[in-house]
Amino acid sequence: MHQLVENNKGFTTLEVIVVLCIVGILSAISFPRILDWNKARAVQSDVLKAFNVFDNINSQVQRGLYAFVQVYINFEDSEDTGPALTITSRGITADTLGDRITSGDFRNASERCSKNIDDWDHDGTISDRPEVSSVILNNLQTTLDEVEAGVCFSKDGRWYSTTDELDGENSLELFGTGGICDRHLSPRDEMDIRRGPQCEYRIIWSRFGNIKVEKWAEVRGDWVTQ
Repeated sequence: MHQLVENNKGFTTLEVIVVLCIVGILSAISFPRILDWNKARAVQSDVLKAFNVFDNINSQVQRGLYAFVQVYINFEDSEDTGPALTITSRGITADTLGDRITSGDFRNASERCSKNIDDWDHDGTISDRPEVSSVILNNLQTTLDEVEAGVCFSKDGRWYSTTDELDGENSLELFGTGGICDRHLSPRDEMDIRRGPQCEYRIIWSRFGNIKVEKWAEVRGDWVTQ
């Protein structure tokens, strides 16, 4: 027993230093990848929150709670708080829809989904009802040229409409803040080598709802349903 104790010399100072150096090198190599992974997870989480706003309000239309709804999109980049994408759902009942149809410019597709309309029965920014909601997403940006946009749905698709910024579109393209995406903008001409992040995800819909999320797959060069 005494002999075993004498042979247990432990680690030398040099061995400890070597181990610490190896751990430091491995940490330095893996840290950027871990950081990118964390950012990618944050982006994915925000995309899911955005999708839930679209999906939930369309569920309320199909159930008949609302006859006409809007998903309102607003992007702001503040020096104090940084970039923030806000997505809000709003809805009106069948009675309110009937009043709107018989008065005003509701039959005008460019007017009925206007981002300036403020007389919704329930608005996610000011109502605590679970049928409507508003989320602030600090990890996402959008490719929209304007900072405000809206898309509106009705149960049978009759009153489907969008604001000018989404005219003719059926998707909202998103990318992570901080250059998460792999794709880049093409040069405008030989003298302009401008590069920047494009979209990594998109939320797509039809005039009847049918909301889904797709992610850009760089290897396939195509969108993949999530």
